[in-house]
Amino acid sequence: MNYRWIRKLAIFASLALVLAMAGPGEAQMIKIKMGSSLSPPSIDSVTPYVAIEKGFFKKYGLDVQMLEFRGDATHTKALLSGEIDVSINTGATSGIVSASKGARISLWVVPQPVTPYHFVARKESGTTLKALVGKSVAVSGIGAISYHIPRIVLERRGIDPEKFKYVAVGSPADRFKALVAGKIDATVVTNTEAAKLAGYPEIVNLVNVPKVVPEIPYEFGMAKDEYIQKNADTLYKLAKAIIEANRWIAANKSGTVEVARKILPDETAETLGKAYDMADPRLWGVNGDISEASYKYTVDFLLKVGYMEKPVPFGKFFDRRFVDRAVKELGRK
Repeated sequence: MNYRWIRKLAIFASLALVLAMAGPGEAQMIKIKMGSSLSPPSIDSVTPYVAIEKGFFKKYGLDVQMLEFRGDATHTKALLSGEIDVSINTGATSGIVSASKGARISLWVVPQPVTPYHFVARKESGTTLKALVGKSVAVSGIGAISYHIPRIVLERRGIDPEKFKYVAVGSPADRFKALVAGKIDATVVTNTEAAKLAGYPEIVNLVNVPKVVPEIPYEFGMAKDEYIQKNADTLYKLAKAIIEANRWIAANKSGTVEVARKILPDETAETLGKAYDMADPRLWGVNGDISEASYKYTVDFLLKVGYMEKPVPFGKFFDRRFVDRAVKELGRK
């Protein structure tokens, strides 16, 4: 008997057993760098963090690392340069405009199909939108979704958005701090900041944005076309994990607050719980998509205000293969 061959076979068998037992949690994990435009994040953008903490990514063999950027501009640059593989919390208007200007990127999932915004202002500056004419409005950056949202709200209320001063300040948390400090007159903040307004009587909540403009999506998952072509199966797994995470969030307030506390240690559970309750039920994209009508409304506004000249057709902008496959398997809600 050839003991050398028996020994080799035993080694190969042992290796095969180890690999089989390892599963996607160890041997077959695909590493992905995923970007977000929010730093710090908010409970309204907690989806990818839930997918990490609750194992939705891991279930599909994905080892996702979150990289946070301050605003859409730096986030988009990171995506185009290859610093990150995919984005998940990109402002919807930023994604649409970037693609229209020639960036070879496409939408692969919609984690938040409506906004979590509240148009807030200092009482001394004005308690109505009309009273704010000529005043300063803080945004994360000129051209970001936090820049377009107040303009859309103002226009829908019959007020010329050009009669305001837009100041780049940063994240929703940064803008809220500037508002409280009296450095700016108004801004749009997320539910996380709006949940604290009872403690700031000098701040008034003028508009719950998704009730006024429900057509505008909040955040997109974007990826370079080259990456999509080479990693179609990975994008499908990512989309499915994001959808499952959103469905879990929609049904698990306490668990969502628990995850949010880990990424927002300075926020109390009470504040985060209130923010969760304030969120529009449609915020969590349980099907990972938007309608063509919502896309068209957003595009038409961007065209009207001169921020875009030639939009990418909806069917070309949104690569629905991954969402459609995931929803077919999970069932539509």
